[in-house]
Amino acid sequence: MQWGQFLDHDLTLTPTFTKSDGTAYQCCSQEQTGIDVAPPHPECAPIAIPRGDKKYDPSGTGQITCMNFIRSTHGKDINGNIPRTRYHVNSLTHWIDASNVYGSDAATAQRLRDPIGNGRMKVSFNGDRQMLPLKPNCCNAPIPTGGTCTAICFDAGDGRVNEHPLLSLMHTIWVREHNRIVDNLHIVAPFETPEFYYQHARRIVIAEMQHIIYNEYLPVMIGPERAAQVTSAEFQYNPYIDPAISTEFSTAAFRMGHSQLKSFIRLFDKSGRHSQDSYTLSDSFDEPFRMHQRNFMDDALRGLLQVPAMAVDNCMADDITSQLFKPKGKTLGLDLISLNIQRGRDHGLPPYGWMSHYLNSNYGLYTFPNQFDALLPKMPVEVVSALKTVYSHVNDIDLFIGGVVETPLPNAVLGPTFAGLFSLQFLYLRQADRFFYTSNIGQPYALTSNQLAEIEKVSLAKIICDNSDGSITRIQPKAFRVPDDLLNKPVSCSSLAGIDFAKLLPL
Repeated sequence: MQWGQFLDHDLTLTPTFTKSDGTAYQCCSQEQTGIDVAPPHPECAPIAIPRGDKKYDPSGTGQITCMNFIRSTHGKDINGNIPRTRYHVNSLTHWIDASNVYGSDAATAQRLRDPIGNGRMKVSFNGDRQMLPLKPNCCNAPIPTGGTCTAICFDAGDGRVNEHPLLSLMHTIWVREHNRIVDNLHIVAPFETPEFYYQHARRIVIAEMQHIIYNEYLPVMIGPERAAQVTSAEFQYNPYIDPAISTEFSTAAFRMGHSQLKSFIRLFDKSGRHSQDSYTLSDSFDEPFRMHQRNFMDDALRGLLQVPAMAVDNCMADDITSQLFKPKGKTLGLDLISLNIQRGRDHGLPPYGWMSHYLNSNYGLYTFPNQFDALLPKMPVEVVSALKTVYSHVNDIDLFIGGVVETPLPNAVLGPTFAGLFSLQFLYLRQADRFFYTSNIGQPYALTSNQLAEIEKVSLAKIICDNSDGSITRIQPKAFRVPDDLLNKPVSCSSLAGIDFAKLLPL
C-alpha cells in the first residue's frame, strides 16, 4: 500500500480550481462539511449528505447537508481556446522519474539540493539521523484570528509528503539513498564536480525505482504472468506511444490502494514485540512529527514489512470513509470513497461496464454486461446484490467501485479491469520513455550493460536495509510479500546483493 501511494505521487497530481490568492473555494459553510453555500462557485460540485445519514447526521437535524468538493482544473486546446470537453492536466512529470524525490520542475529540484553538499540532497538532522529538510510554518488547519503557525513539517519533491507519517518515511528512505549513492560515487570517482555526483546519483535512483516497480511491485499487483508481458522485450522503445497518465488509471485504478489501508498502524520494536507507539490512521493525518521519535522509523518499517495490507475489495477503513483529514478535536472528516466517485464523474470516466468490456472483450467476443447478474463471474454474489441496491442500472456503476470489488486474478491483488489498466499504463510508461533504465543499452545517453547488471541487483529490501536507522538487520528478500519461512524467509541484510559502484565506471 505504502509503495503504491509513494509511486502515485511520482506520477499524478490533478490540481483543483483555487482563488486568485491560491486558497481553496468553500462549497460548504465549513472547511470540510456543512450547509451548502449559496450561490455556489461554478466550479463547486459538493457531495450531498442526506438527512439522517448514519455517519454525518445521525440525529436527523439536517445541520450538515454537503461535503466540500471542487472540480479539477483543465487545459486548453493547442490554439488556446477552452475546449467543449474538459481535458484535465497533470501538474507532475508523468514519467517514472522520482519526481516525488527531486520535484517536477527545475526550481524545486534546485531548492532541494544541498548547495555545499557536493551533489547531496538537503537534509535536517535528528541527532545523528538524516531526515528530510524542514519546512517551517506549514499549518494545514485554519489559524485562529491573530494566531501564528508554528508547525514544523518536511519538504520534498512532492507537496503531499506530510499527509501521514508512513509517506514521510518513504520519502526519507529515498533521500537517504540519493546521499548514500553520492557518498559511494565520491569514493570510486573522486574529484568530480557537484553536478556530476548529483546527476549520476539521480539517474541511479530513478533506475532503482523503475527496477523495483517492474520486477517487484507489478508481479504482486497484476500477477507474474501479466507483469512478464509488460516487461517483455517484444515491446521496445517507441517514440509514437503516448506516455501520459490516463485519467482512468489515475482517477480510478490507482486509487485501489485506498482499499488496502489499515485503520490501525502496527509498529514492532527490534525485539519483535508490538510497540506502544502504534497508532490509528485517523489520528496521524498531517502529523509528520512522529518521524522525530527515536525508534519510529525502523519500528514502522518492521510493521510495513510484517503486517499484510488489506485486500482490494468493498471493505474500507472508517478512517477514510468518515475521518479523512478530520480537524483536531473532531470525530468526523471527509469520506475518501465519496470523493473518488465524485472525482470520477467530474473527469467524465466511462462506467465500469464499458471499461471492463473494452479491456476484456477479446475483439468483440465478450458481450457487454446489460444486467447485474452478468457481473457474477467477476465479483462475489453478495457484492452484486449490494450494487443492485444503489445503482438503478448496471451501466451506472462507477469505474472505481466496479474495479475495486472485482475478484482478484490468480496470484494478483487486482481483478481483471484494474489489472488491465495497470498493464496498459505501465507498458506505455516503459515503451515511451527513451531514458527508461532497460532501453537503448549502450547508447551515449543510456546505461551500459555493466551498469544495467548492477541496477538489476537492487531490491526494495536492500534499499530499506541500507537506509533504515540501523536496527533492521534481517529482512525478507521480497519486501512486498510478508515473511514466510518457506517462500520468503528473512535473511541477513549483509547477504542481500547491492550495487558494486566500481563496476558502474566509467560514468
